[in-house]
Amino acid sequence: MDFRSRLRSRLLVAAGLGTTVAPLVAGCGGNVETTNERSDAGSAGGSESASGASGASGSSGGLVVAAGSGGAAGGGANAGGSRNPPCEPWPSCISIRRPFLVGSELRSSNAAERQDWLLDLPPIEIPNRHTREILAASWLKDALEEHASVAAFARFTLLLLSVGAPPELIVASQRASLDEVQHARACFALARRYGSHALGPADLKVADSLTRVSLAELAALTVAEGCVGETLGALLAAEQLEKASDVAVMKILRRIARDEARHAELAWKFLAWALGKGGAAVERATVDAFERAAGELERMKVVDYGVDVALWHAHGRITCAEARELSRSGFEQVVSPCLAALPLQQGS
Repeated sequence: MDFRSRLRSRLLVAAGLGTTVAPLVAGCGGNVETTNERSDAGSAGGSESASGASGASGSSGGLVVAAGSGGAAGGGANAGGSRNPPCEPWPSCISIRRPFLVGSELRSSNAAERQDWLLDLPPIEIPNRHTREILAASWLKDALEEHASVAAFARFTLLLLSVGAPPELIVASQRASLDEVQHARACFALARRYGSHALGPADLKVADSLTRVSLAELAALTVAEGCVGETLGALLAAEQLEKASDVAVMKILRRIARDEARHAELAWKFLAWALGKGGAAVERATVDAFERAAGELERMKVVDYGVDVALWHAHGRITCAEARELSRSGFEQVVSPCLAALPLQQGS
């Protein structure tokens, strides 16, 4: 069974279908390790987020289909000097990690010259300069977003506590934050490998990121950032892994795909719990959030950055056109069946 089928089966269980498909969920599928195993990627690991409740009360978030992080990544990309290609507008397609949303702002830090967020990776020589520079820029942007996801999960943990969530969800959210630290370090190392300076995150503004939210608002945010965003993110990471041939990149993506599947599972588990606790208000917020997320997919941009596609694939990237098609099919084949499994009275 392929990654997509296994992920769908696993999320159906999390969404409340029961244990009828449990035998199908032993692993995440394909050459991706099971979620109960600890990847030998170890220090080169990666991860995403779970249900990333955004800070601003009343903000419904939305599926992040533009992986840019406002001006943050763009300004930081050149922090190391002229050898660093600009991150903006790279890339205008779906992000594979939980965004750190503050109101309508997709927030991340700038990049700063530092060594302590880097992992040791073998060197690589990419003869195509343009593709090499865009590889460095794209992995740097990923690194800054992974770093921001640490904050997103830390906030989600606090919001879980605020709505009285059960302990297993708290533990899973805490674990996801630690996953994101390893993902960020791996992506900073990849950016350095493809030609950026030795960079890490600058200060991240968090003081205004936490406000009171209702259970219905937290459910809506979880739909956008977790049930849709992280589910599609797991599929995207698996697709990147499938196309990659560079050993170091594959090692990192293998863990990211595994962790992202687990984070998506957390989002669906929380949503099922919230529906059971919150009644009609949570149900209305959930249905509306899924409808908004589906609409966001149709507005996903496709930009051709003129890279050598074979090299792009080999080093763990897919094109915006490929990401959009994968997102559409993933919503239809994974997200929609899981939505149908939720205990909704008014349907989707």
